[in-house]
Amino acid sequence: MNKTAQISLLLLVAIVAVATYIYVGGKPNMQELKKSVAPAASLYPEAKSVSDMLNFINDESIDTHLSEASKGRWALLYFGYTSCPDVCPIDLSKINLTYQMMENQEKLQVVFISVDPMRDIGKLDQFASAFNPSFLGLTAHQKDLMAISRSLGVYHEVVESQKLAQEDHSDHDSDGGHSSDSEVKDSDNKTAHYDIDHTSSYLLFNPELKLTALLTSPHEPGAMAQAIDKIIENLR
Repeated sequence: MNKTAQISLLLLVAIVAVATYIYVGGKPNMQELKKSVAPAASLYPEAKSVSDMLNFINDESIDTHLSEASKGRWALLYFGYTSCPDVCPIDLSKINLTYQMMENQEKLQVVFISVDPMRDIGKLDQFASAFNPSFLGLTAHQKDLMAISRSLGVYHEVVESQKLAQEDHSDHDSDGGHSSDSEVKDSDNKTAHYDIDHTSSYLLFNPELKLTALLTSPHEPGAMAQAIDKIIENLR
């Protein structure tokens, strides 16, 4: 074999080696990635395709698929409600701190999903953006919201002792004079009050809107920022 042939062979071997690394060795080892982001994040063994379930509405009650909000970016969804007395503001503050610490924040869209459409339509974006100007707010009609929640494993329910009051207001609004969706009023013209039990779920979706990971308690911003950055960098 002459020198030119030897050089050509070596180049071919090098190209094959690089290609093998990129297409095989360069792929993330899911078990290693899973360990590296734990306990801040829990990766699904395989991203869960739920895009067809992610149909929401915005402050104007206009149908809005999550893809219209995420615009090809990763999406972090948090389920709560605007009149939540403590948990939601604390969680959204933690998410904001996480977002601020991230190196890949431009690749992530945070979306607040209200589990209380009757009182929250009309103030979704205002509430979400109070924690960070880039955060968006969406919700869904109650029936659709329950279906979305079930598909994502998110729990929410009006506190048992306050259910009757909520149902009475809902029935009253459906008969005749219909009050605005963002404010349910009683006979004394006061805003209806009820609390909602809900899971504090932080759900991470990839750009194809497949459910990829859950951010798990105790939701430490620094650890979450590192975990989300690693996931974005390795699973893009």
